[in-house]
Amino acid sequence: MIRFESFELASMRSLLPIPKRFRILISLTGQRSVKFSISPLVVILGLAAALSAAAVPAVWAGKTLYALQQRHDQLSESAAEVLEELEVLDEEVEKLRQRAGLSKQKRQQVKVEVEGGKGGVSVVLNTEEQLKVAKERLPVLTSRLKQHVQPALEKTLQAEEARDAATPQGKPTKGYSPISSDFGLRPGPFGGSAEIHDGIDLLGDHGAPIYATAQGEVERAEYAGGYGYHVVLQHGYGYQTLYAHLSKLAVKPKSTVQRGQLIGYMGSTGRSTGTHLHYSIYHHEKAIDPKPYMVSKTLKP
Repeated sequence: MIRFESFELASMRSLLPIPKRFRILISLTGQRSVKFSISPLVVILGLAAALSAAAVPAVWAGKTLYALQQRHDQLSESAAEVLEELEVLDEEVEKLRQRAGLSKQKRQQVKVEVEGGKGGVSVVLNTEEQLKVAKERLPVLTSRLKQHVQPALEKTLQAEEARDAATPQGKPTKGYSPISSDFGLRPGPFGGSAEIHDGIDLLGDHGAPIYATAQGEVERAEYAGGYGYHVVLQHGYGYQTLYAHLSKLAVKPKSTVQRGQLIGYMGSTGRSTGTHLHYSIYHHEKAIDPKPYMVSKTLKP
């Protein structure tokens, strides 16, 4: 039998009314009794220490598992982002293929689960599988881009650049040059019946510089009939330009000119009623209205 023989109570003034010591008597029938005392604070501190020691591994394990889960989630998110970037890259490569004139190629698509409305049966790749797919696809895209798309695209861009350089663009004059006679049907400048005007007339000062509107070769730079002193440029891609009624020439036949290069000066030679520039554009030997080509962006027929 175990019973408490006596104990000393803590002072009533204490904030924690805990006994200072317990005296414990253990009486066994027919045997000598055993007495001992123990402080309750020791018991409480011992229990607290035991509980604390047991809690530390649990807390550590919880924090470790949480950190690992966070790391796994970050890796999964990064893997999904990599696959999404590869999808975008694949689409851009396909656009470049089409720009280069190559046939359309079937792309290998990998669906990545994202938030939002969706349905049906889906298979979600785990992080390791997503990274494996990304590792396999990137060399394929790089090889396709370098071996097939890039060479064809370079040729396409060179052809586009050459065509753009040969296409008339902008005005052949600088500064304010109002149109005195438009393209198409107009009254005869010297009276008489109406006539077809195959260009436009731009007003300006006598001797004002005239510039080539596209890269090309000088086909003619001479004085002849109704055009007086005039320059004809052959640009390629079916384009040809005419600059007429000049007062003076600045180029010679068979020479090469660049867009913006000086080719002559405004005048009133030939069949003319006053100082102006007659400017014509021909495409495949057919006269077309120059005005759409005089804006900053080239318009093609």
